[in-house]
Amino acid sequence: MKVLFSATPAYGHILPLVPLMQAAVDAGHTVGLLSSAGFRTAITGELPGNVEFLQAGVMPDRFSQEAADRTGADVFHPTPCVIGEIFGGARVDLAVDESVERALGWHADLVIAEPFDALGPIVAARLGIPWHRAGLGPALPAIITEEIDRAAAIRYRRLALNPVAPASYLDPCPPQLQDPGWTPATAVRPIRPQAHRRPADVVLELPDFDAAERPTVLVTFGTIFSDPDTLAAAVAAVAAVADTGVDVIATLGASLRHPTAPRQHTAATDSARVRYVPFVPLAQLLDRADLVVGAGGVGTILGALARGLPMVLWPQGADQPINAARAAASGTALTVDSAPAISAAVTKVLDNSAYRDRAREVADEIAQRPAPATVITEITNP
Repeated sequence: MKVLFSATPAYGHILPLVPLMQAAVDAGHTVGLLSSAGFRTAITGELPGNVEFLQAGVMPDRFSQEAADRTGADVFHPTPCVIGEIFGGARVDLAVDESVERALGWHADLVIAEPFDALGPIVAARLGIPWHRAGLGPALPAIITEEIDRAAAIRYRRLALNPVAPASYLDPCPPQLQDPGWTPATAVRPIRPQAHRRPADVVLELPDFDAAERPTVLVTFGTIFSDPDTLAAAVAAVAAVADTGVDVIATLGASLRHPTAPRQHTAATDSARVRYVPFVPLAQLLDRADLVVGAGGVGTILGALARGLPMVLWPQGADQPINAARAAASGTALTVDSAPAISAAVTKVLDNSAYRDRAREVADEIAQRPAPATVITEITNP
């Protein structure tokens, strides 16, 4: 079977799908990824070697700017309506013809699309094949999914297509993090999330700290936000964590491919208790951590909880406030709204075993969820 994954060209949208891709490859299926050509070089090294890249569409800066031009809104602080226009409108308009052409030529049999991706479902409708929605974390609020669907519906009509409901929703989110008011619109298949790990581990020389008894805190601000203000916030977060007397491993995102932070942030340098590392798959960094400080991306939250690690979260934008709020509600994390608040939060989480105990309970639940290989078998053999 030819299984086509369709995703927004961004690490946070594609990396959570990698375990499913690997499972499909291992099961003998032909696997493809439909996304922007501009992201091909960046993502290829993160994918299983046998995944074919079907390039179509433009990068987020292009379709986000298009949405901004159409709405006159600030796409960095979008309303649900603007989110709908970004993902269900502008991105589709700038990619749909090319996406359908690629998928038709590739002869896809099944589509798996992440929640922000409106192209995969359109491709499935055009090809007359089934599709599944693969969640990334807590389910998106209905007010957001409805706006994406509303914008996409206009494009279905233009293409003389009828929207087709997903055959199932692949849910990586343990119930402790899911919104209790969520009402799924289709059958739900639980799936076990895991921190991203490349097919081969990155060679990472990270010297041991000088005191084994000190906790080690991983500071990661994810893969998407790399503008100067957010990088400055990340550097401030590292300083706040270091002030508590712990050892710190810090990574400032995929834009940094060198072990030190950008030159404009002179405070971002290694010290006796702080080690900066380049963009490395999260699984390798979690091996060394007792606590995670981050912005609240779903990959970070689910990866940390799969290891039973508590968190301190400082959301910066996008869906991070939603994810961070759900983590806090589960009792596995504290949320803060400024760098100065991080020190006290780190101390509180490290000193209060309830956060770690709760994180380990969630890890136990995650371990019981079906593996990606099981889910692939189920959806390819209906």
